[in-house]
Amino acid sequence: MTPLGPREGITTGVIGAAIVAAFYLLLDTVNGTPLLTPSILGEVLVLRTSPPELAAPVTMAIVAYTVVHLVAFALFGLFLARMVTLSERSSVARYGVLQLLVAFLFAFYGVLAVASEVTRGLFPLWGVLAANVCAALAMGAFLWNRHPAFRAAIRRTPLGAGEVGEA
Repeated sequence: MTPLGPREGITTGVIGAAIVAAFYLLLDTVNGTPLLTPSILGEVLVLRTSPPELAAPVTMAIVAYTVVHLVAFALFGLFLARMVTLSERSSVARYGVLQLLVAFLFAFYGVLAVASEVTRGLFPLWGVLAANVCAALAMGAFLWNRHPAFRAAIRRTPLGAGEVGEA
């Protein structure tokens, strides 16, 4: 399959965003308050409400956070898709894809840790990692299936090993 350019990256990001949103929707629903996670994150990170409403979701906060969530994931998807395309020809870029995905797993936890004491207590590391691992696997699978040259390059040259003619 040929890359779709920006559309491929945005699709990659939307896949990741949907997986994380579904993960937290399921978790919130099991805990009896669907949509509480995007409500709290919207209040704290976007609307800067302190303290956030913890008993019931706030519609404006959910909408605000959903927009930020989608834009952030779309930008990440654009960057990840571009790195995968570059990785078809560069072992250094392939190593960069791995580092990018590892950073992705922990980046949002860092944002939560510095954003507010409320978010530090409400979002344990295991939950953030579980949601992000699921999203990374889904985004990776989408790009893996779309880039046969990327798959071939990984099979041909071990991660981080230089290729002939590559500096």
